[in-house]
Amino acid sequence: MRVRFSARYGLLVACLALFLCSGCALAAPSQKELDAMGLFLSNFTELGFMDVDVEKMSQPDGYPDLVRFGVWHNYINNFKSRIEKNNNKPQDRGDLRIKVTYVEESVQKYFGIKIKADRSVEQSDPPYILSGGYFSFWGADGEAPWYARVKKASSPQKGLWDLSGEIYNADDPEDVYGTFNARVKEAKWGKKRTYVMVHMISQYSPSN
Repeated sequence: MRVRFSARYGLLVACLALFLCSGCALAAPSQKELDAMGLFLSNFTELGFMDVDVEKMSQPDGYPDLVRFGVWHNYINNFKSRIEKNNNKPQDRGDLRIKVTYVEESVQKYFGIKIKADRSVEQSDPPYILSGGYFSFWGADGEAPWYARVKKASSPQKGLWDLSGEIYNADDPEDVYGTFNARVKEAKWGKKRTYVMVHMISQYSPSN
């Protein structure tokens, strides 16, 4: 027996299939993915970068902050492999140094911005003095860093994520600085899946 479907029924089936397909594409990320997003954002918050606008930072005025990020990201995360003792007049330039290429690499990896680190950043505390392919600077160890914990994530379009959550003390997870909203883009670094920052805004909430 041959069954005949009405045009209306066929349209309903097509819409249902589209809805199911869209639901798969926009499925909520797993806890592992949320943790990876939080780890990515923590690379900013641990350095005090609580509010970030990559479009603005890509302008010439953003150069000092990008250099600062590149230097201190490596100081915290790659100290043994990328930070060297500075034996070249350390009293004038700083007791440590890092290759310019490492700073440029970190900026591209996390901001998606290609910069040419070709000048010192002297109006800064500490300053970053460029000489012979290195930035020299004074090392410092401060208070416990702040990390980001992603609680919600939604994808307005493929490859783009809107994230929200809280910023907490790395040494005391119950000590919450406040909340944040961020947007990141999916990216690849080598063969590894990662993200690049688009923007981030945080709200200090001492009552938390």
